[in-house]
Amino acid sequence: MSDNWDSSRVEQKISINFKYDETLRLALIHPSYAKLIEEPEIDNQRLTYLGETMLNLIIVDYICDNFSHFQVGKLKALRDKLTESDRLTKLWYDLQLGESYPFLGLKEERHRLRVKQSNPFEKAFKALVGAIYIDRGFSQARNWLQKHLIVPLLKPYLKPELSRDSSVKQIELLGNSLLEGVAVDYLYRHILSASPTRLKSLAKKLTAKDSQSKYVAQIPDAAWGEIVSNENKPKSCKTLLAKVYLNLNESNSKSSFRKVSSFMKEYCFDDDEIMERAISLLLKDGKPQKWIIHNVMGYPSNKYNEGREKFHELQKLTNKLDD
Repeated sequence: MSDNWDSSRVEQKISINFKYDETLRLALIHPSYAKLIEEPEIDNQRLTYLGETMLNLIIVDYICDNFSHFQVGKLKALRDKLTESDRLTKLWYDLQLGESYPFLGLKEERHRLRVKQSNPFEKAFKALVGAIYIDRGFSQARNWLQKHLIVPLLKPYLKPELSRDSSVKQIELLGNSLLEGVAVDYLYRHILSASPTRLKSLAKKLTAKDSQSKYVAQIPDAAWGEIVSNENKPKSCKTLLAKVYLNLNESNSKSSFRKVSSFMKEYCFDDDEIMERAISLLLKDGKPQKWIIHNVMGYPSNKYNEGREKFHELQKLTNKLDD
């Protein structure tokens, strides 16, 4: 990539200043361009996966809050309408990004790529959402999406006079999106450099029914009661998560998702078990031990021996789980 790339050109178009412009640049690197500059592992695919998950969560959060008079089927249809490929691609061009971004190594012209059902502009939009989330936080990403995507489409249909009491199924819908969001956020931050395919495999395990049952059992009644004091702890993980989020949202909507993530990390996610599972998958992919220690576990060269010890410790955990 050209060393004179100026992040302010994009920041002005999207009306957000990044703390770390490298995160923004990463969102704009299509895999074809990464191969062209001979850095095939540095592209926007991980951010695309993260952004897609956060996009879904932010939309579901908004529609459950503002369209609680809708049946769950209609809410899902509304969510799907907002995330259509054509809509996200059009918004990318409306932001005046399409003619220059993302950085591509493809020979096909942009106007031809634009009309394809799966195109680099839709994926770059999702990667941008992921980048905004990582750099500026959930609240900023939510505000940005509401301003540019959600409110322009849905504002004419808002009916503030109607009751906003959510049904059990709506709570479950929100809880499902929260669980996905928390899991993918955790994996993005802790399982470094792993491909989206592997992150999806790990997320599937973290959000599986048996895992959800385990989470509910692991969360102390006292921890639940500190946040939701007037209800017994639900048996459903999705309901529990949604109610924790909604209660935190009432006191401080800017920090509610971060606190939900911390809540799940403290009581539900086992760091070693998740890393062990990731290592096992990566070894099956043929990734060498040294690469895993440096790029996935995050140990720098001067702490390689420490990383190797941890690697072998996790391998012993694998053997115990197999037994």
